[in-house]
Amino acid sequence: MEDSEAAFKRHESVGPQVKLAYEEAINKIFADLSGSDLQAWDAIYQEHENSALDTESIVDRTRSLMTKVVVEMNRCFFDSNDVANKLQTLEMLKEHFDAYEGKEWNFYTAAPDELTRPLRMRYLDFSLEFMEQQLASQAKELEIAMAKSNAHRERLQNIHDERLKLSAIMEQQLSQYDKVKPDLIKNNE
Repeated sequence: MEDSEAAFKRHESVGPQVKLAYEEAINKIFADLSGSDLQAWDAIYQEHENSALDTESIVDRTRSLMTKVVVEMNRCFFDSNDVANKLQTLEMLKEHFDAYEGKEWNFYTAAPDELTRPLRMRYLDFSLEFMEQQLASQAKELEIAMAKSNAHRERLQNIHDERLKLSAIMEQQLSQYDKVKPDLIKNNE
């Protein structure tokens, strides 16, 4: 961690150097503007207005305004995108991976099967995850169904037990009635 911080601090000057280089390049962009660039417009203006354009002052104002606008855009870009920090990080990473410079990284020499292996493995991983989710969902549904089935079985068993009790009581009542029936018939006559 300390090595990374030291490498990061070593490259603190990269951001301001790049920003300065950009500003110098921007100042040079409009340096080659001259009054001769406006000769065609000056001729048209003289033809219609009967007076000459001050092309040098127009070029100077245009140069300064365009330079100012582009420098301001560049400054906003650097500030809003944290370019200095990103350049520092890039330089640190370049230094860190300097040992790999010049290595052959052409992976197109590999067979198509080797190139697509990571994609196929990822697809299989996704398929396995999906199947595992499906199995988990089905296991939950099975557990719920088993609980309902057990509740229904218990209810049916209770109904069956109650039916047997009532049947035994009815048989007992019928046997008592059969015993009492001849006495009742005699009493009614």
